[in-house]
Amino acid sequence: MKILSNTNRYDLMKLLLSTKRDLCVNELSENVGITQSATSHQLAYLEAYGVVESIRIGKKKCYLPANTPLTRKVASIIKALN
Repeated sequence: MKILSNTNRYDLMKLLLSTKRDLCVNELSENVGITQSATSHQLAYLEAYGVVESIRIGKKKCYLPANTPLTRKVASIIKALN
């Protein structure tokens, strides 16, 4: 799948799916090890495909997995690869 073809997107999805809460861009970038700019870019890509959704908390933008069939498919692929 094109969504998981990028290592950073794969790592972001894996982290979001394993966490039971929303994560802000700075938390995600620290855990994945990429810049906040690169994190935001990849999250925008994932959001455009409807795999994640965002919420704004003050000035921070936080993300969580969307409740969609595509997100469930992505989760099953990530689970199978681990």
